[in-house]
Amino acid sequence: MVPESLVVLAHGLRLVVSTQREDDKAFRCGVFEANAREEEMQAYRVISEGFGSMTCLEAQTGAYDYAQRIYPDFADQMKKPPYLIWRGPVTSL
Repeated sequence: MVPESLVVLAHGLRLVVSTQREDDKAFRCGVFEANAREEEMQAYRVISEGFGSMTCLEAQTGAYDYAQRIYPDFADQMKKPPYLIWRGPVTSL
């Protein structure tokens, strides 16, 4: 599955958000930079993994707010949540 982009930064580099269910009560989102070769693990760079909340939308909103703070030049171009669920890059085969 190809993750949904928040924004294209430059030269095809995109920001994407992973969303995972931690347990029956919480969700966790991470922000990644993704290059054009998204099928490869090294194509992703973790920006932050630390956005948890009781609802999926709240966790995604935390990731969105963080992305706006660290990429202020692109903040007005970023897609607002909700995002399609993407669990993150595959870490092993």
